[in-house]
Amino acid sequence: MKRLLLTAAATILTVGIAAAQYKNTAPQPTQTAPAPGPVQFTPAQTNTAAIADELSKARRITRAEAMRMVKQNKAVYVDVRSEDTWSLGHIPGALNIPLSQLMQRLKELPPGKFIITYCA
Repeated sequence: MKRLLLTAAATILTVGIAAAQYKNTAPQPTQTAPAPGPVQFTPAQTNTAAIADELSKARRITRAEAMRMVKQNKAVYVDVRSEDTWSLGHIPGALNIPLSQLMQRLKELPPGKFIITYCA
């Protein structure tokens, strides 16, 4: 059961990171609606369609909100680029967990904090 939950969480995180790679070229509205709360997954939600549906509800945050959350120690940045690219420059304090190693290194993510992934 624990392995199933870990696999589901890793899959969800990987799909979320992959989806975040697409740049949104649409103009941003001046006023945004409140973001939905954190997405909750159950062990039954292990098929791709269910995961994709839940990820479409995932909370999106602005750069300013991300910076505020990290400053308040409520979130952590995770750079998913390769170690070589990360060493050329990264956000100070960011963890480097390359996407290819994410499944094996999930336990390195701090519990109880928002995980803010980036790759550029």
